[in-house]
Amino acid sequence: MEMNRVLNQESCLEKIEELRKKMVTAAEQYGMSHPIVLRYSQELDRAHNKMILLEVSPNWTNTLSY
Repeated sequence: MEMNRVLNQESCLEKIEELRKKMVTAAEQYGMSHPIVLRYSQELDRAHNKMILLEVSPNWTNTLSY
């Protein structure tokens, strides 16, 4: 179980970094208030929330999506 939690956390960290890069690039290209930037921001929030839940309760893994 511990190994799965670690792998899921690593997956979350990778997703967070990917979304962060996309959001920054989109913000540079379109401006901070563009809908695509806001969408990436929301996805990033969800990924952060999932990471927090994994740290607190590893059993949440199967119930969340990005």
